[in-house]
Amino acid sequence: METWSSTLARALKANGVRMITYVPDEVTGHLLDQLHADPECTVVCATREEEAVSVLAGAYLGGKRGAIVLQGSGLGNSLNALSSLVIAYQIPMLLIISERGRLGEFNPAQVPFGRAIPRILDALGVQLFPLDSAERIDEVIAGACKLAFEGLVPVALTLPTLMTGGKTLR
Repeated sequence: METWSSTLARALKANGVRMITYVPDEVTGHLLDQLHADPECTVVCATREEEAVSVLAGAYLGGKRGAIVLQGSGLGNSLNALSSLVIAYQIPMLLIISERGRLGEFNPAQVPFGRAIPRILDALGVQLFPLDSAERIDEVIAGACKLAFEGLVPVALTLPTLMTGGKTLR
């Protein structure tokens, strides 16, 4: 039986996404391990989210489809690079965002930004779609890739805590 992370890794690859950037996150660790293990994928660990966005912008200019995997709270770090580079110059990419500040959150500092993410992305004109069930991942990724790479726009996808199990307090 496939897990949400193996389904997502397979769906990204099936839709031509070969360049992945990320900032390490507990929730997406299994997904990133699978992508790292795939010799057809280039997976780059960034020190900050805006660096990851810039790497993907360069990869697109070099002919590669890409996705950034980031934690919801890290989206805030990427906003200037998204608005002044990606959106301004019509550079398509997927933003795969693990939720923080939503159902089951244990850290109250994560709640305000987690609640604001949909409105922030909407203000930038970035469409947001939840990957709300493992059964729909293939369909959502295919649609998001078509929208992003044919429409020349970034598209955001959330990994809800109900599917991933979220970040846990240790």
